[in-house]
Amino acid sequence: MKKFIKSSRPKQVLKNFIIFVPFFFTLEKWRILSFDENITLITNNFLAFISFCCASIIGYQVNDLMDREYDKNHPIKKNRPISLGLISILEIVIFIIILFLISIACAYLVDSKIIYMIFFYIILSFSYSRLIKSIPALDILCISIFYITRMIVGTLSINFDISIWLYILTFLASLLIILIKRFSESKHYKNVRYSDIRVFYSKKYVPRVIYLVLILNILVYAIYCFSEILSNQRNFLFLITSIFFSYGIYRYYKVTSQGNLGESPEEVIIKDKHIIASVIFYLTTMTAASELNF
Repeated sequence: MKKFIKSSRPKQVLKNFIIFVPFFFTLEKWRILSFDENITLITNNFLAFISFCCASIIGYQVNDLMDREYDKNHPIKKNRPISLGLISILEIVIFIIILFLISIACAYLVDSKIIYMIFFYIILSFSYSRLIKSIPALDILCISIFYITRMIVGTLSINFDISIWLYILTFLASLLIILIKRFSESKHYKNVRYSDIRVFYSKKYVPRVIYLVLILNILVYAIYCFSEILSNQRNFLFLITSIFFSYGIYRYYKVTSQGNLGESPEEVIIKDKHIIASVIFYLTTMTAASELNF
């Protein structure tokens, strides 16, 4: 069992918490519902999270299976169970089938539309592992779509619409994280599997592009805040969240600019005290703004 847990990359489950983002951005709408309706929506949100966790783990297994020969020579990936040969092909197939059934079952209990999103994610994940990951620029665009898909699933699970600006922010934030990761990898791993990828992301203009995307994230979030306030969706307290958002994302940029920390985004996010603090203050302010707005 331990080898399957390790092969599932538990730390990367953090990505799937994006599914809960629509929940936090629609708190004020939940108050018009009864207690039972709220429990149902929370349960649906959680089931959608479990469904997508299983779907993403399927993607990791397929990717590791396809890359197992290359991963054997990678300084970090060589320790993955599949590259070590600890999991047989038959075991992988059975594991994937079980995950798929759980994913579809959870999605079915929430909304049949989520089943389509699961199929879309798995097919795109397979395409990424097979071909797209070797194509510069298209590879990071594909990963950004993975994040947006998670946001859509979270929205479908609660039946409340969210601002288009949140989808744009999801795209920009994921783009920033992926660009930093690719640039960091291009500097420290000269023997990467796809030389075109390393050459493309090691170019001198990439740090400037990363900084531009950082500024766009901060600017777009500010625009989102003002659009919410001017449309009477939020009160002025909501504007304070932009401070914690800007600090958190800038802190991530600053920390990952040092050494090779950008290669493991989840490690940075869960270990850096400043980022954790900014997230806590952000959520607290968001909740307070929703309370007063009501």
